[in-house]
Amino acid sequence: MIPSIRTSDVPAAVDFYTSRLGFEVARSSEGNVALTFGEQRLMLEAAGEFYSPEYNEAIRSRLGNSSPHALYVEAPELEQYYEQVRAVGVEVVDPLEPRPWGQSEFTVADGDGNWLTFWTATS
Repeated sequence: MIPSIRTSDVPAAVDFYTSRLGFEVARSSEGNVALTFGEQRLMLEAAGEFYSPEYNEAIRSRLGNSSPHALYVEAPELEQYYEQVRAVGVEVVDPLEPRPWGQSEFTVADGDGNWLTFWTATS
C-alpha cells in the first residue's frame, strides 16, 4: 500500500518532506512525486486534472480540512530523528512518548495539516 497525500503546493510539500523530514525523491512528474523514507513509500499529488471532473473537485474541496487520521512511518533511531525534526521547526502535534501498545512515537503536521506519526517498536 502506498499512501497518497494531496497538496495545494507540490514543490513546497516536496521541499518540506525532503529537507525537513529526510524523505528522498524516487520519481517525479508534473503534479505527482513518489518519495521514499527507507523502504517506505509516499506519494504527493497536486489537486489537478488527473481524474474525472467530479473527483478532481472533491479533492480540491477536501484540501485544508482537518482530519483525525495520521500516516504511520517506521523510523529507526527515533529519539535522534525526533530531535532533528524539532531542530528544523517542524510542527510537533504529539511529542515523543512510549505507548502501551509496545512502541514509541511522535506525530508531526506538514504544511497542509496532514499528520505523520513516526514510530519504533520498544518491545
